[in-house]
Amino acid sequence: MVGINEIARDVAKSSGVSVRSAESVIRETFKAIVTNINKGQKVRIAGFGIFSRKMTKARNAKNPRTKQIIRVPAKNKVHFSASSKIKYK
Repeated sequence: MVGINEIARDVAKSSGVSVRSAESVIRETFKAIVTNINKGQKVRIAGFGIFSRKMTKARNAKNPRTKQIIRVPAKNKVHFSASSKIKYK
């Protein structure tokens, strides 16, 4: 798995900036994406994909151990739709 540090290292190497600067830009980019998703806006990054917020319906679920039925409330989830450029072929 690749984390922010590895991505920052790659970005720094290819763009000629410090790793710290690259990491800062990456973190701020993710912060902006999250802020806009929380506002209910879709975030489209050309050639990468679209982030959006989707509401899941409330539903009943069963505890497998006790077989008790519990109510799972509706909630927001982040949805990502990958660009055709990065989808597996």
